[in-house]
Amino acid sequence: MVVEVDLLTILRPLIALIVFSAVTPLLGYVEGRLKLKYLTGAFATLGFLIALLLSIGMIKTLLTEGVTASLPGFGPPLGVEIRIDALSIFMVLLFLSLGLLVSIYSIKYMEHDTGLDRYYTMLSLLVAGMIGVAIAGDFFTLFVFWELMSISSYSLVAFRKYRWEPIEAGFKYLVMSTFGSLMALLGMALLYGHAGTLNFHALSVIFSTSSVDPFYGYITLTLIFVGFGVTASIVPFHTWLPDAHPAAPSPISAMLSGLVIKAAIYAIARSTYTIFNPLIFNYGVLFIVFAIVTTTVANIMALLQRDVKRLLAYSSIVNIGFILFGLGVAAYGLRMGAITASLMGFVGALMHLLSHAIGKGLLFLAAGSFITRAKTRNIYNLQGIGRAMPWTGVSFSIGLLSLSGAPPLAGFVSKLLLLMSGYSAGDTFTNVATSLMLVNSVFAAAYYLRLLQVCIIRPKGVRAEVSKEASALIVVPLVLLMIALVVVGCYPWPLIDVAQKAALILLPLP
Repeated sequence: MVVEVDLLTILRPLIALIVFSAVTPLLGYVEGRLKLKYLTGAFATLGFLIALLLSIGMIKTLLTEGVTASLPGFGPPLGVEIRIDALSIFMVLLFLSLGLLVSIYSIKYMEHDTGLDRYYTMLSLLVAGMIGVAIAGDFFTLFVFWELMSISSYSLVAFRKYRWEPIEAGFKYLVMSTFGSLMALLGMALLYGHAGTLNFHALSVIFSTSSVDPFYGYITLTLIFVGFGVTASIVPFHTWLPDAHPAAPSPISAMLSGLVIKAAIYAIARSTYTIFNPLIFNYGVLFIVFAIVTTTVANIMALLQRDVKRLLAYSSIVNIGFILFGLGVAAYGLRMGAITASLMGFVGALMHLLSHAIGKGLLFLAAGSFITRAKTRNIYNLQGIGRAMPWTGVSFSIGLLSLSGAPPLAGFVSKLLLLMSGYSAGDTFTNVATSLMLVNSVFAAAYYLRLLQVCIIRPKGVRAEVSKEASALIVVPLVLLMIALVVVGCYPWPLIDVAQKAALILLPLP
């Protein structure tokens, strides 16, 4: 049963982040006047910690089907609704946990930059926007927070505006993301034109019971898929991401690959599964085909890269393909009556979303430390850097092994679930599709191991000889993320249980 609660109670983590982001510019003035070097960074970190502690209280929502709250006098079906269920909690805790570690890392990593009050303000608003997307109960609320997330991420990509590369990458990201937002907005307009509401629950009832023109439904679904697919970096809408990563500071690269593209894949899953019942609309095939194209193209591009951040960016696109594959199998399996495959596909997609967020966050943060010390992004100039920076090197190695699917790490669990779901569906199409994903997984492992061999196993190169381990404030988040990969890999059952509850909310199982 969905429980109705007070709006302020449900929004406390979000309000905390917004309040901290509003106060940070004032502290930036004090920091400058009193020469308190790390004041804004410490304050932002405190904000993330408080928001995370407040959000932990939401876990009790798992005992119900969810909680809901609305704006007094402007509630559903026309007004604002906040709805939190197992999937929302899963995403909110992920956003805040990685946001907290990135904030800690940034205190030391960004110490030589200026305008840090603006940096931490945008970082807090970025996470606040993603939380808003995860807890929105209607498209109006989702789109408001979507724009907050997008504007913050453009600003952070172009943060080092005294260089041309961030300006160019930020502008490209702005143009492509605006195109995506317009597509999604057009899809929402069509939904409103047909149903007279943007509330997810009301739309799901209308699109499940009324005689919706299939052509109209598929056009709307396609607009929403393309709209959010640009930010999710699904091929062929992915071209902004490889340019944004080298230009952005490494903590922001961790946020982009770890969280922002996950918020977009969440928006796709939430809107499609809630409104377009897979038993009525056959989009599982579309998702699986896009997943294969996305992983194949991104794998080929990753193999050609010599810039470590561009390689990691393309590998993020590969992993978005894996998550989309799980969502596709879930929809396709449901339509074919393969309930176990469907459930396993959705759970696998969520587990891979989690394992990739942790692993890729770790890799970008570790790569940022390497680049800072060696002053190069060229993979071959980073030869043996892990030997000179042992804590960072070990963390980087575990991150690479997890993403390559090595047991007993988190990436192994999620990839195993995804492949098992595909083969469990049991027809020729899913068998061929899953085999192609397996080949792509092996292909991806090859360049992860190449990176491991060059940066960690080879003897120290010229630049590694003069490098030394990073500060403790930088190393601690890396070690915590590394431990998370091991713990999730060795004991995944509690998280699989949460992912299964999330799947049961969205999947219309008989």
